[in-house]
Amino acid sequence: MEEALRVTLVANAGVLLKYDGTTLLLDGIYGPEGHPFSNLTPRVWQAMLAGEPPFERIDYLLFTHAHPDHFSPAMTLEYLRRRPVKGVFAPDTRTVGESGLRAYLQESGTPCVLLSEETDHAAFRIEPRLTVRAFRTAHLDKAFARVKHFCYLISFGEKQVLFTADINYVTEDLARLRGRELRAAFVNPLFFNALRTGKFFKGTLPAAGICVYHVPFSEDDSTGIRQRLEHDLACWDAGRGPVVPLWDRLQQIEL
Repeated sequence: MEEALRVTLVANAGVLLKYDGTTLLLDGIYGPEGHPFSNLTPRVWQAMLAGEPPFERIDYLLFTHAHPDHFSPAMTLEYLRRRPVKGVFAPDTRTVGESGLRAYLQESGTPCVLLSEETDHAAFRIEPRLTVRAFRTAHLDKAFARVKHFCYLISFGEKQVLFTADINYVTEDLARLRGRELRAAFVNPLFFNALRTGKFFKGTLPAAGICVYHVPFSEDDSTGIRQRLEHDLACWDAGRGPVVPLWDRLQQIEL
């Protein structure tokens, strides 16, 4: 029987990925400042630091970009001082250096891939049945055109799963994915709306299923994102494949 990939929503675009005895945390360590999205609660953050369920052991930390709702270098440094990991993937940004994270990774000998054009789409086999690829894409909104933003294509055995974070789906066509068969693609509500309506996104997304994440929890949704997503889910053509919203704290699914 094929090994299951268990996905647990931490908050926002933070997901815990467990497969074949290995755990990855993607975009799951960030603080409350500088963004309107759902935060890690103090209870969840303390559970991470203490290694309490479901965070007993995290082997790899991955980050798509250095916006404060996805990645806090300072908090990541605090985490690593308490709970070492096998490796880190993060964008090569000024804040990684200024926070002391870069120096700590070097001093501690923690394997690290600082993502840049040189690492674009390179394959990193981190475990016998786990391969990570990160490729540079534009961030949504021209105001963030200079942000170093990366999507992740992760192979869990035969399963290939794409995490798009805040990709600019208007300018990106994901042509490099042609010919691949994705088990699932994780998209934010704006990207999902573009997929549903056929507007703005003119590329290809060859995924058997869609997972919608980066959704505020009910108590944090001041702009009606969940209501608009509910409408898009109701209007989705089921013939295009299944869609699963990840929008509740510590919600779990299997792929």
